[in-house]
Amino acid sequence: MLKLKNRLYSGLGTGSFIYMIVLLSRNNNISITQAEVISVLIISACAGIFTFIFDVERISYVFALIIHFFIMILVIFVISIYNHWIETFPTADFFESIVLIYAFSWFISFLNTKKDAKELNILLKNNKSII
Repeated sequence: MLKLKNRLYSGLGTGSFIYMIVLLSRNNNISITQAEVISVLIISACAGIFTFIFDVERISYVFALIIHFFIMILVIFVISIYNHWIETFPTADFFESIVLIYAFSWFISFLNTKKDAKELNILLKNNKSII
């Protein structure tokens, strides 16, 4: 249960950060609706929770990444329809935005994982020198 909560919080943090970056990149005035905030929180929470797929040992990392990506497309599509962000079948711009945001999210996760691995290696090295 703790792992699920950590995934949820990680997804919320990453998603909220990316949403703020996207808002700042807009060239016009920023107006945020309550529905947008709730939607971003739902999408971000799902992104974090669905990372459990990476723990399935029978699935390669690349395949897990593809599965996670398509699950997120589905979540974003449903929320986009609900919020009337898109009216019909998604356009190329819609998919391009998802790919760019997903790639940015992955890069943030990659940097976090790299930092954690470095810290663990330092701890292991320090523990070896004690023994």
